[in-house]
Amino acid sequence: MGLFGGKSREQAPLRQDERLRQVEEENRALKSRLEETQELVRHLDQDRDLLLGTVERLRPGLTPRELGEALMEVCFKPLGLACFYLALADWDRDQLEFVLYHEGGRVRQHPSRRLSERAGLSERVLASGRAIYIRTMEEGQASGSLLTAAEQATGLIPHSWYGVPLGRGDRPVGLVSFQSFQTDAFSESRRRVMDALAALTSTCLCPQETLQRP
Repeated sequence: MGLFGGKSREQAPLRQDERLRQVEEENRALKSRLEETQELVRHLDQDRDLLLGTVERLRPGLTPRELGEALMEVCFKPLGLACFYLALADWDRDQLEFVLYHEGGRVRQHPSRRLSERAGLSERVLASGRAIYIRTMEEGQASGSLLTAAEQATGLIPHSWYGVPLGRGDRPVGLVSFQSFQTDAFSESRRRVMDALAALTSTCLCPQETLQRP
């Protein structure tokens, strides 16, 4: 009796230590799931605010430049963007015009170019009529991205690039581009929000305005 009783007393602390480790692991797992849920809720709240802010700010009657400025103001910081632009396509004049181009921390004047002469990512979006997502700088270079003068001078080249056409059909009226310095920065849910932002923008572009210079 004394021998077996001694072993039982020795094993009891071991069982307690094992149970304590299990409880600690369960607590860590619960904490991790709670943090993931909180992060998801934060993103959902942010996405809701993005969409509501866009609906409030964008409206028919604004010029393309004003629409671009309003959209950029709403989404630039929440999406963690490095660059953003809105460009319009004039298919009859064979012109792609960048009505708003934000790069390197400020709005810049980006030269227009012929749609038929330079097969960059913008032209690919317009030609296909669908959004294109580039996850890395290397993928972008392989896909035909064209470096801007500022990118060539500074070496600050976005890694993630998401271009969304404005409008449907064979000849979209233009596109918007969201860019980040982070690799694979835009999740599928975030890209769906960007699709919605682009759709709201396209509904505000009147046909006669798409042919006007800003």
